[in-house]
Parts: sequence; C-alpha cells; structure tokens
Amino acid sequence: MTRSHWCYSAVRLLFVVWLETNASEQSCPNGCLCEWPSVVNCTHLSADNVLTLPSTTKILNISCNQLQSLCRLPLLGLQHVQSLYADSNAISAVQKECFENFTSLQELSLVKNKLRKISKEAFAPLSRLELLDLSRNRLRRIDWFSFKGLNNLRSLRLERNGLAVIHDGAFGTLDQLLELYLNNNRLITVGRGWLYGLERLNKLVLSNNAIERVDSEGWRFCMRLTTLDLSKNAIRSIDSKTFSYLESLQNLDLSSNSISQMHQKALSVLPNLKYLDLSYNKLSEVFMSGQHIFQGLSALKVLKLNGNQLRSLPANVFQGLSRLDHLQLLDNPIVVFSEDAISSIGIPAILLINSTKLLCNCKSKWLVVFVQKLDPSSPSTATTCAYPTSLNGKTLTQLSIDLLTCDDFWPRPIIVDQPKAVTAIQGDTVAFNCSAQCADCSLLFYWSKNDVRLYPFRNNGLSTSVQRNATGSWIASLTVEAVDETDAGLYRCHAINELTVSLSDKVPLNVQIPPYFVKKPANVAVTVGGTLRMECAAAGSPTPSISWQKDGGENFPAAKERRMHVMPTDDVFVIVPVKETDSGLYACIAESTAGLTKVEVEVVVLDRKKAPSSMSDKTVSSGEMAVLECDHDGSAEWFHNGKPLRSGQRIFISRQGQMLVIIEANARDQGVYACRYKGGSRSARLVVRDSQDANSKKKSGTTKNSNGAPVSPNIQRSKKFDLVGATGLVIVVIVLCIITTSSVSLCIIQRCRREPSLLVSFRQDPLEIAAVTGVTI
Repeated sequence: MTRSHWCYSAVRLLFVVWLETNASEQSCPNGCLCEWPSVVNCTHLSADNVLTLPSTTKILNISCNQLQSLCRLPLLGLQHVQSLYADSNAISAVQKECFENFTSLQELSLVKNKLRKISKEAFAPLSRLELLDLSRNRLRRIDWFSFKGLNNLRSLRLERNGLAVIHDGAFGTLDQLLELYLNNNRLITVGRGWLYGLERLNKLVLSNNAIERVDSEGWRFCMRLTTLDLSKNAIRSIDSKTFSYLESLQNLDLSSNSISQMHQKALSVLPNLKYLDLSYNKLSEVFMSGQHIFQGLSALKVLKLNGNQLRSLPANVFQGLSRLDHLQLLDNPIVVFSEDAISSIGIPAILLINSTKLLCNCKSKWLVVFVQKLDPSSPSTATTCAYPTSLNGKTLTQLSIDLLTCDDFWPRPIIVDQPKAVTAIQGDTVAFNCSAQCADCSLLFYWSKNDVRLYPFRNNGLSTSVQRNATGSWIASLTVEAVDETDAGLYRCHAINELTVSLSDKVPLNVQIPPYFVKKPANVAVTVGGTLRMECAAAGSPTPSISWQKDGGENFPAAKERRMHVMPTDDVFVIVPVKETDSGLYACIAESTAGLTKVEVEVVVLDRKKAPSSMSDKTVSSGEMAVLECDHDGSAEWFHNGKPLRSGQRIFISRQGQMLVIIEANARDQGVYACRYKGGSRSARLVVRDSQDANSKKKSGTTKNSNGAPVSPNIQRSKKFDLVGATGLVIVVIVLCIITTSSVSLCIIQRCRREPSLLVSFRQDPLEIAAVTGVTI
C-alpha cells in the first residue's frame, strides 16, 4: 500500500467516526420530542434514566412532570439551555444551587407550581436571565431584595399568587426591569417603598387587586413609566397628587373602580397621556357639576367613559382634548349632550353612544345629523329619545330635524331651606345643611367656599351626604371636621339637575381660636426695694385681653400704692419698689369670647436685712414653699444630696446663687442642700413633713398624753413654753461655762509671763512654749 493510499484511508476513517459521534450528540433523548435544531420537550422525566440533551438545545420544556425541585435533574447538557419551561409541576422552593448548571439561561418559567417563598439569593447564578415568570404560585409576600443577582432581568410576572404584602426594596436590585405584572393578587395599596429601584420600568400592571390608595411618593422611583393598569380595583377618589412624577405616562387604565371624586387638576400632571380608560366608575356627579377634569391632556387620543351613569355633558367638559379622535360613552343614561360639550375640540372621528334617555331638542340637532350618517351596524344608531314625551321611544335615525324644538319645559331646583351661619371654636366639627325640591327630576349637590368648589377627599376633613325625606325634599349636608382658621369663609350650596342649577345664600363660617400664651411669666424671687418684672402675652381669635390677679383676687397693695405698672405694648407687668406685702401667688389671665386660660407663678420677696448670716436647717409642710439662703460674696452653685441643682418649674435660684426657692415642696425635696462658692461652702438639711398629719392635728385641736388622755391646747402651749425655757436655760449655762473657761485661760497665760523660769523648767520643748505663749523662739 502506497503512502498516499494509507493517508487517504486514515482520513476516511476519522471522518466516519466524527459523523457517528456527531449523530449521537444530535439525537433526541428517549421519551422527549424535539423540534430541530433547538427545541426539546421532555414531559415524562424519570430519575432512573439520565438523558443527554443535544448540544444545539436552546429551549427546554420540562412542564407537567410533578417535579418537586429543579436540583439534580436527570439531564446533561443544561449549560446550553437559554429558555427553561418548568410549568405545572410541584416545585415548592428554589435554591441557589439548583441553577448553577444553567449558565446560559435567559428565560425561566415556573408557572403553576407551589412556590411559597423566594430566598434572597435563589436566582443569583442567573446573571443573564431576562424574563422570569412566577405566575400562579402561592407567594403571599415578597421580602426585600428577593431577586438579588438578576442584573439583566427585563420582565417579571407575578400574577395570581395571592400576594398581599410587598416589602420595601423588594425589587431594589432590578434596575434593568422594564415590565412588572402584579395583576390578580390581593394588594390594597401602591406603597412608597416597594417601587424602589425600578428606575427603568416602562409597564406596570396592577389590575384585579383590592387597591384603595395610591401613595404618589412611590412614583418617584419609576418616573419613566409609560403604561399603568389600575383597572378592577377599589379606588374611590383621585386627588391632585395621585399621579405626581408620571409625566412620561402614555397609557392609563382606571376602569372598573369606584371612582366618584376626582380633583380638577388630578390628570393635568400627565401631559403625554394618549390613552385613558375611566369606564365603569361613578363619575356622574363630577360631570354634572361642570368640572373640567381633562385640562392639560393635549396629547390624548382615546377616551373611554362607558358605564359611569352620566346624565349630562355640560359645555366645554372636554376642553383641552385637541387631539381626541376616539370617544366612548356607551352604557350611560345621557339626557343632555349639547354641542357645546365638544365645541372646543370638534366631533371625534369615532363617537360611540347608545343612551335611551336623551333629551331631543334643538341643541341635539348636531348629534342627530351625526348618527344618521353612521353605518347601520354602529351601536350609536340605537340612541333613543326619552324627552319630550312626544318623541319618547324614537331612535335618532328616525327623527326629522324639524321636530327638534327648544321649548323650555325642564324643571328647575328650588332651594327650600337655606344653610345657617356658624361660629365655632378651633377644633370643633361643624355642619351646614340645605334642602331643595325638584318636580319629576333627580338632584345632585355640591358645596363651595368663597366661590371655589369643595372636594371631600380622604383626610382633608370634609364629607358630604344627600338624603331624600318623605315629603320629596332633598337634604344635603356638608361636615367640616376640626375647623381651623383656614376653614373660615363664605359657604354656599349648589343644587343641580341635568339642565339647571340653583344656588343657596352665602353664609359665613367664623372660626374662633381660644387664647394661648406666647409669653409666660416664671417663678421669681426679689428683695425688698428691688423691681419685680414679669412678661405675659397671649394670642387667639379674637385677640384676648390680659388681666392679673394676686392670691386669687384683684386686691393689689402695689396698685393701691401706685407701685404697679402694666405696659401693654411690651407685655410687661412691673412693681417698683417691691415690698414684703407683694409676696404671693400671681396669675396672668388671657380671656376672649373663645375661652379663658391662665398661668400662675410664685413671687417671693425677701428682706436682706433680716436674712441670717449662716444657713440653717429647715422644716416645712408638704405643699409649702421652702427658702434657703446663702449669704456670701460673688456667685455660688447649689447641690442637693451631692447632685447639682438647676432652676426649673418648681425650683428657683437667684442670679448670684444667694437664694434657693422651692415651690410646693414634697418628700422628694428632702435632703442636704449645699451652697458652694469661691473660698468655701455651707449646707443645711431640709425636712418636708406630710401635710395630712399637720392638717389632722390642726383640725383635731387636741393631742393625747402617754396614757391616751386628751391634752388641752392650754397645756400644750405651756409645755411648749416649758420646752423653750429649758432650752434657753441650757444655752445660758453653756455660754457661762465658755466665759469661765476663757477667763481661767487668760489668767494662766498672764501668770506664765511673770514666771517664765517655772514654765521653762516644766516644759522643755520650745515648740510647746511657742504654741502656748504665741512667742516665736
């Protein structure tokens, strides 16, 4: 065999082996269905047989296998899989290690499993994942940072999980997320914190929940949102801030809620909105009252208002919708639809209406002409007249324009009972009532303050109600809770039907604010001959007057003696010069028609001439005032049981610290008080007796001796006198002893000076001699 022939045979053999190997790798696993080149469906996996996936596998479907875990799958070659469908299994948990082999995964579907919780790093290995579908599981709550590691996720679906709680920061790591589906769950609010981290979110679906409230601050985290679906929830009102920060929004679905109140500027913050669905709400009052809720929506093209019980479309109600070309008004009992309602925008290209309650008069000619030009299959051709009675039951396609007249036969509301003026104290709840009648028509009511309509939104303190009594009168009420100065003004009741409006008289609400202090006096101690100065000022509505009392009355010794001065411009009360009779309890009283308030302070007047030179122990009854004086030069600090003291509500320390005053002393004030100043300190003990014991003794008028027998007051006084006399005798004896001892000492000293030799011979120590004689040796 030649060399070239051998080489040819070897190459041929290698080629055959490669073909067989490649064919083996590309074969479909047993029990699976393959759609070449990349799709493998394995719906009956068995742990007994390990299957090898073709290297070209990109999409793997392992649904309906009753799998309880994605760990240890009987499959090889998972590193090539980009899309994994594991729907309709029994997977109850996902762990990080289960995804370590799916290094190329971009799409993961775990629909209709039994997942109850997502651990924080369960999906961490799936850094390339772009779509995650966890719908139809049992996830009742989403904890913070539950999707850690999914840095490239674009779409997340969590529908039909029974979700009730989403914690703040739950989606905090999904900064690339574009679509989030949370529909068909049990959420009751759009929270502020759980939208954190969704800066690039474009679409948010929250339909079929139980949402009642939207926290507008949450939209700050997803300001790029273009589609928002809040349909089929329980939203009742839309205030001026509900959609703040959503300037990029283009599609908004609010259908099938319970919206009955909408602030006139609620939608004006959505300048780029193109599609708006408000169908099947309760917007009848909003439209009948003439609110222009569509102002600012210059980009809107599609508007759906089906099923809102609309009875009237007033003039310019669609003002601002310059680009509107699709308007749906189906399933509304519209009575009045004048051309003025759309005069500013023109007739839309598509207008759907099927009312059977229409008032057919000269103002509805435009609508008759429009409907008669439509295709017979259009639902608008079913629009039927109900008024006047001569045209009742006729469709617009059957009407002749000549029959449409402008006879004024429509009933007008009559105000029967006018609202009453109210004067209230700040914080009170007040109510206004008015009643009206209207023959053969229904009435709606709203209220205005200073000619501006009032909207009773959540937490703004306003509420309204309408009832009909047995006589057929309509009674409307407005309640204002916790009134404040800002609620004061002129209030008016508006009664309206489909064509006309009647106004009540304007009545005032006057809000009075009880007096309150803006400057309060404090406890003060002054000396005789000094100046007493106290500040007191109050505010309120009406402005309160200030008066002063002393010891519960208006008998001021200082006033009689012309020593008292009140300076209204400075809010100052001054007594100069101060006398001992000025001590007492002073009260500053602020009073107006809205109420009265007062503040009491204690004034202590001390005579420095009578002040003791040293501190002495004190005993006072509970509730009395205790005064401790520290006579010294310079400033001093006070201590109670070793702890520093500061002036407070009951404790007053004079500026130089020479006096400590305790108002209404109690058992906690007992102890040792020290006055420390430069060069020394002084201390005294304060004892506070129980006032009940003192009072009981005073009331009884008698005491008892050791045998239990009563002792008369005279005997008590004699005992007190004897005790004082005995004490004085002891003091006299002590003083005499001191004098005698001093005299003897002086005699000895003099004798020692006359006979120094004797002293020296007896005491050899010169230090002792110097100590005795005072002479330095």
